[in-house]
Amino acid sequence: MKKLLKDVIKKVHVLKIIGKNTSKFIEGISIDSRIVKQNMIFVARKGKKTDGHQFIIEAIQKGANTIICEKSFFHNHKHITYILVPDSMEALGIISSNFYDHPTKKIKLIGITGTNGKTSIATILHQLFYKMGEKNILISTIGIKILSIKYPTTHTTPNIIEINKYLNISIQKGCKYAFMEVSSHGIHQKRISGLLFQGGVFTNITHDHLDYHRSFNHYLFAKRLFFENLSKKAFALINSDDENSYKIIQKISAKTYLYGLKKNANFQIKILKENINGNLLLIDGHQIFTHLIGRFNIYNLLASYATAILLGVNKNDILKKIKYIKPIKGRFEQFISNSGIHIIVDYAHNPDGLKSILNTIKIIKKNNEKLICVIGCGGNRDIKKRSLMGKIVYERCDVSIFTSDNPRYEDMNKILNDMKNFKSYLKKKSILTFVRRYEAIKTAIQISKKEDIILIAGKGHETYQEIKGIRYSFNDMKIAKNLLKTYDK
Repeated sequence: MKKLLKDVIKKVHVLKIIGKNTSKFIEGISIDSRIVKQNMIFVARKGKKTDGHQFIIEAIQKGANTIICEKSFFHNHKHITYILVPDSMEALGIISSNFYDHPTKKIKLIGITGTNGKTSIATILHQLFYKMGEKNILISTIGIKILSIKYPTTHTTPNIIEINKYLNISIQKGCKYAFMEVSSHGIHQKRISGLLFQGGVFTNITHDHLDYHRSFNHYLFAKRLFFENLSKKAFALINSDDENSYKIIQKISAKTYLYGLKKNANFQIKILKENINGNLLLIDGHQIFTHLIGRFNIYNLLASYATAILLGVNKNDILKKIKYIKPIKGRFEQFISNSGIHIIVDYAHNPDGLKSILNTIKIIKKNNEKLICVIGCGGNRDIKKRSLMGKIVYERCDVSIFTSDNPRYEDMNKILNDMKNFKSYLKKKSILTFVRRYEAIKTAIQISKKEDIILIAGKGHETYQEIKGIRYSFNDMKIAKNLLKTYDK
């Protein structure tokens, strides 16, 4: 792909241009000097850990012909155009959109944000529209998926260059809709800058990411900012049952709609029956059965149904296909062994997500069944939630097994001690602790009996464990299934 520089920087707030040649061709954009190639723009930004301005010379040596930066840090290079801007990330959003032919003007982009449920709603919408014959792209934690082809990602919200690139590819493949998970980090770091959203969905907001956001109010502000930036032509779909929903809808220009199970809302659903196999629901006077388990999934399904309606899809077409939605990988993913040991793998990695999963298990669990929980907390992340999660598991499960999640660069024993640093009214058996996650899962299976439930929480769909900067292959469900072959009685 090639574009003239003057076209790529249209509508960018430029303070100064040094090296006036803006008629040169641009063949790509990068924020990482290591992957810069010939005739690319290198955008230098001040990151949390490193300052991109330190890598300008390296980017030029790799072939960059244009540098966008926030500091007057110019070296005399004959063929280099330096463009000084007040905000590199704002500029990056505009140039990415310009370079990839303004994809969000040609596709209906829906952003889903909240503490829990983002991946599930985005994935349900992708499945639903695909089943209805509507071509679409999914941008989520699990990866980018255009029609049935998957592309890997490293962040919940990929960088803005990737987003525009893949949206452009999806349009060329005939996609009319895009469903995108939007994280608070992505909003705060302006990784969605320059995108035009047709609608936004708010799931809920609870304790999470406070290592990054400093306070709950700062975290709430990031979520609210997304909705405040929606245009008057867009819609905002809000979970009215969340206690902070009224704070989200302040100062919104977009048309606001509410969904929920408890309070009066524009979109409501009634639970007729819920069990281990799924839920029988009443939506708009129509009964449907879904294999999605748990109350949290009923919210996800309702949000997806409401989004489809707001996008103008025929109600009957939605109802015909929504019942065939498959459970999402790593979200209440289940397996029952030959002897009846029930394995549940879930991504729950914050207190509210954990409570939701345990509430669901409480509904399906029989009195004679024991609940064993394997849980860890991520290293170099929010420390405050560790004891909260430890206490929830200790008080609600028959056997608590604390172990590693993604320790990253942190001492595993410190994380385990943080998880155990709570006071409880209960005096139960001691907590089992294992530094190695494999040993924790193995022990859970060894001590389980017929029809016991083992919840392995925290990592869900992830296929790795991150330790000291290295990602080792690790898949909770695969490991559990392999161990059951040996230890299943």
